[in-house]
Amino acid sequence: MSDADGPYRAPRPGRSDTGDSKTWADDSKAWADTKDAHRLIAEALSRLVAADPTIPPHPYLSRHLAQHAARGEVLDDAHVPLAVLPWESSANVRTLLRQSDAVSAARRQEWLEAWARIEPFIGGAGPDSRLTSLHLAHHAATRPRTPLDTSAARVSGSRITPLWSDWTAQDNVLAVSETRLESLTRTTTTDGRSLLVSGDNHGTIRMWEPHGVPAMAPLHTYGGAVQHLLPLPGDLLLSAGTDGSVRVWHLTRGRLLAEPVHRPGTWVSALTLFAAKDAPEVVLVAHSDGRLGALDPVTFRPVDTPLPSLDPAPALLSGVGLGGAEGMALAVAQGRRVRVWDPRRAGGYTHEHEHEGAVRALVDLAAPGRYALCDDSGYIGFRDASTGRETAVAPAPPAGPVVALTALTVGGRAAVASGGSDHTLRVWDARTGAAIGGPLEGHTAPPVALTTLPGTSRELSAPAGQELLVSAGADHTLRRWKPGGPGVGAGRTVRRPVTAAALAGPGSTAGAPLIAVADESGTALWDTGTGRPVPLPAGHATVTAFASALVRGEPLLVTAHSDAEVQLWSLDRGAHAAPARLAGLLGHSLPVRSMAAFPHDGRTLLVTGGADGTVRLWDLDRVCALACREDHLLSVRDVAVLDTAQGPRIVSAGTDGTVRLWDPVTLRPVGVPLHCEQRVVNAVAAVAVDEPDGAVLVASGGEDGTIRLWDPGTGRPVGRRLDIGDGPVAALAFFRTATGRPCLAATGPGGTIHLWDTDTGSHLLRIVTGSPLGALDVLDARQPGGPHLAHPVLLAAGVAGVCVFDVRMEGR
Repeated sequence: MSDADGPYRAPRPGRSDTGDSKTWADDSKAWADTKDAHRLIAEALSRLVAADPTIPPHPYLSRHLAQHAARGEVLDDAHVPLAVLPWESSANVRTLLRQSDAVSAARRQEWLEAWARIEPFIGGAGPDSRLTSLHLAHHAATRPRTPLDTSAARVSGSRITPLWSDWTAQDNVLAVSETRLESLTRTTTTDGRSLLVSGDNHGTIRMWEPHGVPAMAPLHTYGGAVQHLLPLPGDLLLSAGTDGSVRVWHLTRGRLLAEPVHRPGTWVSALTLFAAKDAPEVVLVAHSDGRLGALDPVTFRPVDTPLPSLDPAPALLSGVGLGGAEGMALAVAQGRRVRVWDPRRAGGYTHEHEHEGAVRALVDLAAPGRYALCDDSGYIGFRDASTGRETAVAPAPPAGPVVALTALTVGGRAAVASGGSDHTLRVWDARTGAAIGGPLEGHTAPPVALTTLPGTSRELSAPAGQELLVSAGADHTLRRWKPGGPGVGAGRTVRRPVTAAALAGPGSTAGAPLIAVADESGTALWDTGTGRPVPLPAGHATVTAFASALVRGEPLLVTAHSDAEVQLWSLDRGAHAAPARLAGLLGHSLPVRSMAAFPHDGRTLLVTGGADGTVRLWDLDRVCALACREDHLLSVRDVAVLDTAQGPRIVSAGTDGTVRLWDPVTLRPVGVPLHCEQRVVNAVAAVAVDEPDGAVLVASGGEDGTIRLWDPGTGRPVGRRLDIGDGPVAALAFFRTATGRPCLAATGPGGTIHLWDTDTGSHLLRIVTGSPLGALDVLDARQPGGPHLAHPVLLAAGVAGVCVFDVRMEGR
């Protein structure tokens, strides 16, 4: 069999195909057409795929079947069946679907589209993880808010049965890199084509068509990470990075033309064009030791021209156009200090200012004499290069440093797009600093570089003159976005991110859970057995956390809100009646991040942990506060309850990196704080141990992406660290399978749910969603007093919505 890109020869007349009586000779006329040849090959290959997706197909099928089907215009689920997709290794299904306009809309592509959404994030997962992830993605895409139907939801080999989902993830991945992307730019070739150019941490430069297909062979620097790319006229490109060199490339010829700068032991911290008044344009190159040089952009020889003096430290540079024939000023950032150098004025530097955090990026704006910058504190500001005056400030993003900026135009207005350490992009009006549209969420790691594309074609889904935003993420993906709107992909409406979700108890149908879901638009209870929602009239304050409780036999739902209030609701009002508000609990000064209810001495207690750094205990029977602790130095991220031989113990995790245990009777500390060495501790869970004394461990999930188990009696770690390998841990949940196997589920912004065997420390399964997750909840099949379930039920929620499924690890 020849390769998909190679020539095709018709078999000799009279020879039959894969078992059919029809001969290849009967199709001799069809073979005269290349498209029909691909169709016939795809049809023949599809008949070779085993019906069982757990059986590995021939490597040729997994590498090339989808490509043959696309070229034959039969790219559908019939020709590329489910059984081959978990083994698919061409990594082209996403782009093949985007290019397959000729495929009839009536043809079914549900499994192909589901695979295309998660394939960029599937990595080196095993076949069972790939099949399970595909199963969940298909259910989420094809059966949103559909009542439970387990018979229709089973797939051979999958480790889950999807029960219910409300999931609308963005589908805007342009391309996937096997390596971490470090830089990104756009260039226009001499023949008028717009191309994206990326550099990675292995020294490789790649060119991409605007729809994500590789445009030509990659260029290899054989040096360090490529952190700077500067396109020049004539299909030229300058690259620079951690090996201290600047290289000149001819993109369309794929050739290295020169290496005008080579300074081992340093790295290039900035590469930019600069033109002073009445002076020719030069390329400025700044190194990590503060050395600044200039190159001629045509000959690439050093230029003797006036330059500012720099401190012996890495510098960021941006030329700032002053308008008309006034040339440019140069904005220079070193650490927290920003200075502006104007060659028209005596004395060089005209002014400077200090920032709270180290400056991460500087960009010139379309408005003359204006530039924008961002820093590690989350600051985004707009300044006048002539006076140094701050003209506008963007509202601080909710989390962490801003790591990337690019200038663009939105609706005729000068704007700036920012990428944050919270994985989110935002767009700001350069004149007022106000946000344009909502946050752009979808990356599962921080976006590290930004650029723009002209939206001039139907395929790009944007009108002429409207720029599109393109981001390169540390999740190895290139994505495109409509500034002020959702990602540019399949055109699906993206729901508002879920702010809280939990399993609220049994629904009206046996085995079908009731779930509580909240986003900025409201809160509802969903009965997964009927698919019907029950609104929760919780007011205008967004729900930040849920908990379920049983008080004197009455099921309650507890909600925490963005205004710091905690409310109690009765669920004992019939299957579809709205819950009745019973009472409110006041005490926290900032929103509650986590809650847990538990029985103790004939009462039902509630523990809450807030962003105000306090842990509070409440009596739900009497609806009153019992105690408050303020030992955590910063925000309390999560709380849990351990059922120990000495009685229940409250566990709290904080931004200060500690886990603390409390006695619920006295709310006094038990033992010493656990200093987890995981930076921020985002999540905790109780982990039962198979020992005669019924021991229980504490699991902590950290910002460093690790999980640690702790003996609450000794305060010492147990076993080795578990590393999820795709970013911080945001949520943990412990459960036992139907056969009693202890499992710990972990997830986070990486969008993957990891399952671990806590007895052996072995990694059992990855369930990839392709969208950041922030919450997990579980109904254990063996949970005392809980609903009767054949298998544990797991809920996962995040940016794209919520999904619920049971877990079936038998046979592992």
